[in-house]
Amino acid sequence: MQYTDEPENDSAVIVWRAAINLFGGDRSAADEWLHKEAMGLDWRRPIDVVKEDAQQVLDLITQIEWGVYT
Repeated sequence: MQYTDEPENDSAVIVWRAAINLFGGDRSAADEWLHKEAMGLDWRRPIDVVKEDAQQVLDLITQIEWGVYT
């Protein structure tokens, strides 16, 4: 993932950091997850959804962290 310093990318950076945290600091695993279809996002890829609604991806990450089945 590539990010710039533009404000509209702040939410993408937050999601990226949350995904890395979800995978215990493993950037490769986070990147792989962000590029795979997710059941909790109606089988859309988190990387695509973050462009429209970053909060939806953050909510999914929180649900996964808490073990909530979606």
